[in-house]
Amino acid sequence: MDNITPILKDAQDPDNNIRLAAEGKLKQLQERNRSNFLLSLSAELSSEASPPECRCLAGIILKNSLEGKYSEDNSLLIKQWNNLDPCIKSQIKESLLITLGSSAPQARHASSQIIGRLAYIETPSERWQDLIGRLLGNMAQQGASPTLKQATLEALEYVFEEENLWFDKDTINGVLDAVIRAMNHQAEKSSEVRLAAVKALRNVLTFANFANDDDCRNRIMTAICDAAKHDEAAEIKHAAFVCLTAIASNYIMELEPYMETTLSRTTEALGLEGGVETVALECIEFWSTICGEVIELRERKKRFAHAIPSADCHFTEKPLCLLVPLLLQTLSLHQERDVDELNIFMSAVACLGLVARTIGDAVVPLAMQFVEGNIKVADWRSRKTAISVLGVMLEGPSIEKLAPVVGLLMDRMEDPHMEVRGTAACTLGRVLELRHSPALDKRFFTNEDFPRIMAALSKSGKDVPEVSKEVCGAIYFLARGYDVAISSEVDHSKKRISSELSPFLGGVIDALLSASELDMKTPFGLPASASAYGALIEVVRVSNIWDLKAVLAIIVLMPRIMRRLNTVLDAKAISSDDKTNKHDLQALLCDVLHAIIEKLGNSLHGDKVRESAPFMLLQFCRVLTCDCSTARDKAALTIGALARAVGPKFLDFMPIFLQYYSVKLFSPIYLEAIGTIFHALGDEILPCCDHMMDVLYEGLSQPELKPQILACFGEIALAIGKIFEEKYLQAVRKELKEAANPRYYDEDKVDYGNQLRQGICKAYSGILRGIKDRKSGLKVAADLVEFIEAVSEDKSRGTSVTYAAVDVLDQFGFTAESWKEGLISELWRHVCCRCSKLDKLHR
Repeated sequence: MDNITPILKDAQDPDNNIRLAAEGKLKQLQERNRSNFLLSLSAELSSEASPPECRCLAGIILKNSLEGKYSEDNSLLIKQWNNLDPCIKSQIKESLLITLGSSAPQARHASSQIIGRLAYIETPSERWQDLIGRLLGNMAQQGASPTLKQATLEALEYVFEEENLWFDKDTINGVLDAVIRAMNHQAEKSSEVRLAAVKALRNVLTFANFANDDDCRNRIMTAICDAAKHDEAAEIKHAAFVCLTAIASNYIMELEPYMETTLSRTTEALGLEGGVETVALECIEFWSTICGEVIELRERKKRFAHAIPSADCHFTEKPLCLLVPLLLQTLSLHQERDVDELNIFMSAVACLGLVARTIGDAVVPLAMQFVEGNIKVADWRSRKTAISVLGVMLEGPSIEKLAPVVGLLMDRMEDPHMEVRGTAACTLGRVLELRHSPALDKRFFTNEDFPRIMAALSKSGKDVPEVSKEVCGAIYFLARGYDVAISSEVDHSKKRISSELSPFLGGVIDALLSASELDMKTPFGLPASASAYGALIEVVRVSNIWDLKAVLAIIVLMPRIMRRLNTVLDAKAISSDDKTNKHDLQALLCDVLHAIIEKLGNSLHGDKVRESAPFMLLQFCRVLTCDCSTARDKAALTIGALARAVGPKFLDFMPIFLQYYSVKLFSPIYLEAIGTIFHALGDEILPCCDHMMDVLYEGLSQPELKPQILACFGEIALAIGKIFEEKYLQAVRKELKEAANPRYYDEDKVDYGNQLRQGICKAYSGILRGIKDRKSGLKVAADLVEFIEAVSEDKSRGTSVTYAAVDVLDQFGFTAESWKEGLISELWRHVCCRCSKLDKLHR
């Protein structure tokens, strides 16, 4: 056995040369004789004469020799350990057990970890049968030092960390006895030992018969609840609540007899001063886990009513009602003054929300008492906390019970403090997100409330940015609540409800434009208000186009957005932040105009879009030239929407578009817009066809564009049918055959090959549906069959390719059926004509 102390010391030397040389020596020792090297490490770890830092490093290297970062490393290291001489392994294990009694904390800790790792390796094959007995012997040893007990319990913690191991009932009971005895405050005076015992119990719990053995369960719960008492050290109380949380997540139904005791420990843990942060957080986590388990159980019972036992968790309702005042008290004591208090505050808020979902209406009177007592006090933090409470209890209680919430929020929208107003707006947004929908039998707010809500939103949208951002979110959810399909025959009530927004649309739009106002001197000084524009898009999208007030508001909005986009396009962005903000604004403004065009384009007021079409098209084309792909794609999509809205008359504006029609601007979305333009113009696009097709042919030379261009050919064929058949079919067939060439489908091009084949399938699909001549169609069909045969033989094809091939064959089946009917009709006419001529001859 080598003396490796000097080498381990040099391996920690600040001098880089000395350290690297020592590391090289350690590697040589390991490669030369692994058994001797591991034995030397274990001896170093157990030697009281060695420096603590050397013992610590020896423990780290020994542990890393048994456990790797990845599963394949682990398999190799386990195999290497198993191949060691049994005598060497026994000596190493004995050294580890001896080290548990060491005076050096780091050596004891390393030894505990390594014992746990070896237990995982050796227990399944029963090669360390006396391990648990030796550890329990340490605990029962007369006069055993606290350090030995602490290290032994830590070793037990690591041994039982692996849930896949198996131990017999007697072994588990023996371990439980030792652990619970060590947790006893009277029998064990050392707080370090008691803490180690509670941590060990957390892992031993997995192996105990907690669910079915009443005596075992009572002993465990009594020990844990005693460890969570107020007079224990904070670390012990925290570890005790960790155990309770683990029990709650696995044995919720077995906790009924202990709810009163755990609630008492909660009262002590949170305390009049709010408790120690770590203890308070884990205590709150315990109750959050209980609520989560109850909610999940109820959801499972709803989905699988016949499969889930009828047992419920009604026993949790009373303690949860008693918990609510404790959580509210905790919120009052930790009103976001520093990071630690913020952690407790947010945890208590989240827990209160889960409690509300669990006990429903029962939470309302408890919470409202707190809210009413704090929402008008002088301290703005207390007012903000009261509003936060309103926000987290929205999901559980009924709408009737929550009726006062709207009035309270409206009052706080006028609060003198910015943060209170912002929180009120955010909470109103949450109300609208969760509880506002015409589909609901009962609405959250009354007809009398609605004008006040709209007035508050319109006014607060012009507040400081911190508030207006939350107001924009509230408007977004308000509008989304009207997102229902309105038919002319059925949904008259929903149509009426949607129209209630119309009288307020102008004020809401003004508020959103104010919240996203550009600074004329530095338009990009602030980031683009995505929330304002998102809300604006939603308002436009759900507005009732048959309501004159709504239509007028949108018609007025369109030039205002156009002017804003023009300002953004003309302004110069110098810094990188300015450029980012400019690109964001271009994308968002294109999105807004897209929504306006789609809303007005197919209505009786489509002429307003057509009048502004050339100006808008020029703006969108300018966006196409920017160096932001997102903005370019948004502009391309909006150009497609504009073409659909204008229809065949879009041909008048094609000279503008063709100035920006080039391969360098092509992208998948841009090419999608090309297909949309062809569909919108139909045969009217003929004067532009040759040029547009020539540019598409040019783009085929760029591999990354080829799949999308081929798919675009299919859309063009579907849009212009006979023109495509007469002028471009032969050239496109040639390109499709070339694209099917095996050279595109090498092993290193699998992803690209899949994309290309999907593009080919889309092309054939559009062509076969678009062309009218059956003879030409049969030729294309023959090409398709040849392509599909080649695809079917390629085992490396992606699933998406298979789906695309099946889809195009399915569509071809319908096309072929129509061809068959046409051929039969033509043949029948021919027969009838011949018969008529023969009949005349016979006469």
